[in-house]
Amino acid sequence: MKLIKGFFKFIIGLVILVVVIVAVMYFLISTPAKEVKTEYTIEDFQSYLEKGGIDFDDSHASAEDFFADNVICSGQVTVDTVVTNAELTAVANMAFNDNSVMKDVNIKCLGNDELEASCVIGDLTPLISQFPVLKQFEAGLKLIQNKPVYMKSTLFYDQSTGLFDGVTEELYVGRIKIPVNTANDSLRPGGTALNDAIKKLDGFSVNEFKVTSDGFQFDGTIPEKISSAGSFDDLASGF
Repeated sequence: MKLIKGFFKFIIGLVILVVVIVAVMYFLISTPAKEVKTEYTIEDFQSYLEKGGIDFDDSHASAEDFFADNVICSGQVTVDTVVTNAELTAVANMAFNDNSVMKDVNIKCLGNDELEASCVIGDLTPLISQFPVLKQFEAGLKLIQNKPVYMKSTLFYDQSTGLFDGVTEELYVGRIKIPVNTANDSLRPGGTALNDAIKKLDGFSVNEFKVTSDGFQFDGTIPEKISSAGSFDDLASGF
């Protein structure tokens, strides 16, 4: 009887320990250790559109559409300007559509090709449904849903290769700091996807690109309009 009682107490203690660990992990993931705060207004968004001569309407593409090659481009505009931190943050937050998974995006350029950004990752179900390869990472992806993410990195354009490149210097999910090597290994496919998406953008070219303390200094051409080709749910139903 004493043995049974002792074993029962051990099991209860183990369950309590697991609950405490899960609660601590949830707290660590749910509260940000670092975050970026860049104030913006609707005027910053309008300024961004005016600088680029961009046609923006309800059919606009989101960042997720861009990475998924789910866009339709038209027109071309020559641009030589600096897109400020407030303008970058404004367009990142106001270009949401039904395919968006990121929210509360904040961007701050530090200069010397460095920038930092933070956001909250929302519902990843549409992306997982659209891209079967993500199924193997579903458990981990679900863990970061509605959690804050902070990243500091470099970003530059290599004229010799015609590709954007960069290195992740810091990455946090909540209060948990991801090792730099792990972060770069994990985000490398995203960088490849970014360059692949840019290559497919009709009307996009780069003469010069720099990350300054004022924002993105860009000289080149961009599409006048980038529309979403449809919701991920609609696309998925077509397969």
